[in-house]
Amino acid sequence: MLDSNRRASGLSSVGDLGTYTSDTMLKEIDSLNKASNDEGLSLDQVQSILKSHLPMSLIDPQHLCLLHQYTLNKSSGRSIRGTTKVYDRPHVSTFYRSKYASPKNSLAILQQVEPNYQIPPASLTFTGYAAKFINLSLNAVNLYWDGGRIPSGPRAGEMHKVLVGTIPSMESIGTSSFPGHTFYVTPTYDKDHILQRWSITEDEPVLYHDPLADMSAEAQREEMERLTSEGKWTEKQRFGREAWMVDRSFGRDYLVKTGSVWLANFPQPYLHFNGDNASVDEEGSSLPLVDDEVEAVQHGHRMHMWQADYIGQTHRVDTPSLYYNTLPERLERLTKNDYSPKFEEKRLLEMRQFQSSSVKEKKTDSNNATMPITLKVLSCAPRVLETKKFLSPVEVQHLIDLASGAKGDVAMERSTVLASNAKGNEPSKQVRGSKADARSSTGGWIHREQDTVVDTIFRRVADLLNIDEHLMRDQVQDYSDTKEGEKWLPTHDRIVEAMQLIRYVPGEGYAAHHDFTYPSIENRYQPKRYATVLLYLTGEGDVVEEGVRRSASSGKSGSNGIQQDDGLQGGQTTFPRAITTDFHDGVKVEPESGKAILFYNVLPDGNMDDLSQHSGGKVEKGVKYLANIWVWDPIVN
Repeated sequence: MLDSNRRASGLSSVGDLGTYTSDTMLKEIDSLNKASNDEGLSLDQVQSILKSHLPMSLIDPQHLCLLHQYTLNKSSGRSIRGTTKVYDRPHVSTFYRSKYASPKNSLAILQQVEPNYQIPPASLTFTGYAAKFINLSLNAVNLYWDGGRIPSGPRAGEMHKVLVGTIPSMESIGTSSFPGHTFYVTPTYDKDHILQRWSITEDEPVLYHDPLADMSAEAQREEMERLTSEGKWTEKQRFGREAWMVDRSFGRDYLVKTGSVWLANFPQPYLHFNGDNASVDEEGSSLPLVDDEVEAVQHGHRMHMWQADYIGQTHRVDTPSLYYNTLPERLERLTKNDYSPKFEEKRLLEMRQFQSSSVKEKKTDSNNATMPITLKVLSCAPRVLETKKFLSPVEVQHLIDLASGAKGDVAMERSTVLASNAKGNEPSKQVRGSKADARSSTGGWIHREQDTVVDTIFRRVADLLNIDEHLMRDQVQDYSDTKEGEKWLPTHDRIVEAMQLIRYVPGEGYAAHHDFTYPSIENRYQPKRYATVLLYLTGEGDVVEEGVRRSASSGKSGSNGIQQDDGLQGGQTTFPRAITTDFHDGVKVEPESGKAILFYNVLPDGNMDDLSQHSGGKVEKGVKYLANIWVWDPIVN
């Protein structure tokens, strides 16, 4: 972790806090500041103003600190300088604890001759990366990918263009790209009027549509004043532009310090402070003094992340959510009351008769039994971990039944591609037709409340992530049967999306893509899909006929004469940009029934991890069933 200087000037220093920093509050601060001969207000004075305008729940240390700096620097016009923690990715040679540990290996021998020598990473055949487009104009624009002229066929000579999505004013959108790809923006009402065109490069994948870009800084300010006075530019848009300018400045510093592109929005969610040096006022709000040395952690990046220091590293966590080895005769949809402490405890105890800590034995364990989950690091950059036998065969078959229509009400529809912008990360808002050839499959959505088996899988996923399973629930009203002092942690919103079940048939797959999305610059929480959990329901050689899975290990042929050669072939999950010393095509994960892989879409500093790009290989034979669960931090957008 390295320190990086960041700059902000004037009101821009308030960053995302400006969404609830009122004009009245700033006028009061400016008035008191003038009375102090522009020497700045004390921390107590700023805190007093905040208390008179905001409830204590909205006052946090970062808000207080930024406003205090604002009073100290506004009159002089000086930049506000501070420090933040950024992630410095380790060198690839550290990813192999045993491979390069021996004094007899080639690296150690080379280092005897050249002490600073480090083995280089393998060059990658895949050249894709994330691209982000920001609209700084007053009106929404459409973003298109330009594929050039179609060389042959019925549409030969026509332009091959694909709508990526609509970018609202002062917002962003993202997609995957390759060097030399061309994009352009148009007004939403005229797709033939090109406002700006880019030929994208890996060195500059964050691009701005800014009608004021050719003006000097002074001319830009004058134009903004004019547009604001004429009512053509709202204060909200003006704040958005200033926020993006701060983000752009920070991105330059971040690139210099880390060598990575800044894809998230600056600033990140508020900091909360841990340590004994923070002062606590009479209402219990922790407000550290400016000169205090306190340990700060990102409030918006509070979820646990497993370490991935070297390939083969293992972690273990115990879970009370045991395997289902038989199913109850009746499986009903869970209601709000089923999650109340009184009824939930009773339900979980009743389900123990169908569960076991062994995937093979249909035995009943004690009520307080647990089973281990062991995670193994497959890749350090990006962070990818796997755990085998995460699901029992009974649970696998239950999910396949739901996906195949044999049970319940899960509607499987043609999969679509999501445009990564502030407005489009819900299943119902996926952009149909956007680069549709990138994905071919059928999918459906299963909520945690589908039945008690699915609920147990969600609980086990929470343990896999080492987070509280209560965070995966919707807001719950207080229950009359909740005992005083009993641990009950309802959240105002769940941090997990519904489980997506996907079915791939021969010829279908999913081109390399990212799971993260870009939040609105105005969103104070800056929510992100921080982790993805993939659950493999079929493995190599598995056969699914009439909705029933038969594993490759069950024999050459089944009772109905199905040959193993008819089973699943292909369908590997590939991380084509994984950094290794050996593999030019990244890291591949073979499908295996019951296996789960966990990978993180963000870095420890909150930036998007561009290396988390992944693909689903085309199925050559058989049918591939997969389930994925997307987990957000700190809330679902």
